[in-house]
Amino acid sequence: MKPAYQKFRRHTAGILGTVFLLSGLLKLVDPVGTMLIVTEYFKFLRMPFLIPSAKGVGIAMACAECFVGIGLITGVFRRFTAILCYSMLGFFTLLTLALWIKNPAMDCGCFGQAIHLTHAQSFWKNVVLLVLAVIAFTPFKEFGAAKKHRRVAAVVASLAIVLAAVYSNLHLPVVDFTPYNWGAQLFASLDENSDEADFRRAPILSFSDAEGAYYDELAAAGRVVIFSVYDAVKADWARLEQHYRAAQAAPVRPLVLVSATPAELASCPLPEDITPYFSDYKTLISLNRSNGGGSYFYQGELVHKWGARHFPGSFAEDMADDPVALSTRHVTRRRLTAQGFCVGLLAVFLLF
Repeated sequence: MKPAYQKFRRHTAGILGTVFLLSGLLKLVDPVGTMLIVTEYFKFLRMPFLIPSAKGVGIAMACAECFVGIGLITGVFRRFTAILCYSMLGFFTLLTLALWIKNPAMDCGCFGQAIHLTHAQSFWKNVVLLVLAVIAFTPFKEFGAAKKHRRVAAVVASLAIVLAAVYSNLHLPVVDFTPYNWGAQLFASLDENSDEADFRRAPILSFSDAEGAYYDELAAAGRVVIFSVYDAVKADWARLEQHYRAAQAAPVRPLVLVSATPAELASCPLPEDITPYFSDYKTLISLNRSNGGGSYFYQGELVHKWGARHFPGSFAEDMADDPVALSTRHVTRRRLTAQGFCVGLLAVFLLF
């Protein structure tokens, strides 16, 4: 094989690997969002019995995409990586073709919830990737061996992916792709002076009391911390009550929003002096990926979020602080974390 064609194959494999790695990382940073996507696929394939495993399957598939991407970029385990790449692309090309034909009301989730493609776009994207795979792996028997320093890069990058998977599963997403991201202004907080673009961008946080009366405006006035419970059965109610009491002692209004009916909530150990409000599952799981997590709004603007297991010990001080300073501090920290991981991963590939 001519050296020029070998180099062309390596570059093609690198492009293909970058797409795989990006696709896997975007799913990995938001495992709950990936769970929702996998759940929709299980429903489409008429496999509802697999829905309880959706989160584990989503994380495993995201990691597999990342590992394939690392293998394609570094050139390690080329034959195995080629077989796995062909298998994944073949399966998802057929699956996205079925989605294009049936046209169900769901997102393909090719790049998590960061980039939304139509079913037709998703199918043709996979066709293009298949063509790149054919170029990268033809002839199939001539792969050569990766250099030793590239193996070091593959091992370090793979360990970084595993650590990212563990971190993402224990914390809120470092990058929030939902409408309820940092700085989002609630629809209920807008007035007649707001322009049309503001109304189009503003997420609607709608909730009602047990009688069906809506109180959306409560989340849009003053300092409000909303504890959202999208799965009442699995919620840690003792922990939620502890956080609620801490919020009561701070200069904020605490609200508990639950995705359940009043009858379903009656079996949960919610203290009688805490008045719950009711909202739908998709709204609450978009508002905060943590079941029982807290979201802090100031005059209808989302300032910060906490996971149920990572409520700050300095909560009262945070609430008394300037909301802009609090938001800037935490957004900067999250941005640096995300950027540091990406730069570190890129440095691994470049240095090795």
